[in-house]
Formats: sequence, structure tokens, C-alpha cells
Amino acid sequence: MGSTDLVALREQCFALIEAHFKRPDVNPVWLAQELYVSRRQLDRAFAGGPGVAEILGRRRLKQVVIMAARNPTVSMSVIAVHCGYGTYETFRAQCHRYLHRTPRQARRDLNVTLAA
Repeated sequence: MGSTDLVALREQCFALIEAHFKRPDVNPVWLAQELYVSRRQLDRAFAGGPGVAEILGRRRLKQVVIMAARNPTVSMSVIAVHCGYGTYETFRAQCHRYLHRTPRQARRDLNVTLAA
């Protein structure tokens, strides 16, 4: 697969993530299957930058933070499940990993979080 093909694959993956990130069954393996490529081939398309799992996680996090800021009375666990997280623990771990904040801090620091 040439570099042009990998760019196209990456763009198709971004589109799939955008369309389906709220589904908890969406993960790198699911994305590869939907794109009719191996997981290894999908990883090649993202070589040199954030991996497909990170991109998916960051997309979900962005949506959680937006929804949390707009709906301050709704619990973060409810919002996280709505945005595709299977468990609150997974959401909390990704919040720490990618945003370097607790979920409560992420909600409070919306502007800083969205820039991450």
C-alpha cells in the first residue's frame, strides 16, 4: 500500500470515528474490520503520530467535556456512557492519560481541555 493509500485510509478512519464514536463497541479492531484492512495496516496509516486508539479516545473525551459543560447537572458517568465509554473507569483513565485532569477538573476547565 502506497503513502497515498495510507492517507486515504487514515481519512476514511477519521470519518468512521466521527460517525460512530458514541458506540461503545467502536475500537481499533472494529474500525479495521469496517475498513477491510488488518489492524496492523490501520496502525501503519497512523504511524508517526497519534495512534487510532488515541484519536478515538480524544474524540470521545472532547464530546464528554462539551456535553458536561452544557449540562452541568448531569453526572459525568452518564455523559461518558452516552459518548461511547463502556465504563466510567475507562473514561476516567483516558481523562487522566490525555487531558492530565480528573473528570471534574476537565468539566471545570473546558477551554483548556478543548485545546488539548
